[in-house]
Amino acid sequence: MANYSHAADNILQNLSPLTAFLKLTSLGFIIGVSVVGNLLISILLVKDKTLHRAPYYFLLDLCCSDILRSAICFPFVFNSVKNGSTWTYGTLTCKVIAFLGVLSCFHTAFIISAKCCVCHYI
Repeated sequence: MANYSHAADNILQNLSPLTAFLKLTSLGFIIGVSVVGNLLISILLVKDKTLHRAPYYFLLDLCCSDILRSAICFPFVFNSVKNGSTWTYGTLTCKVIAFLGVLSCFHTAFIISAKCCVCHYI
């Protein structure tokens, strides 16, 4: 990689066990809350018939997108931190996970802007 330096690699790998534990605990908490929270909101949106309107369909789409990002991208980051902040999955997997993360961000921005436009006219 163009920006790779050995000095930065040594700094990331020499973290204390407490720091690694705090990072892993935080990431696990973020993954769990994200998946469970978005799943609960999705179930509510599907079951409640009064919420079957355009703004809530956008919210359901955002929930599904966030569940996929949390279930697919975050576990790779979690394992990377667990392995001393080293990426052990290869360059193709790195590119695919990075693409999915960026795609999720742009998807979220697009859906929020679309929701603002649609809800303005409803």
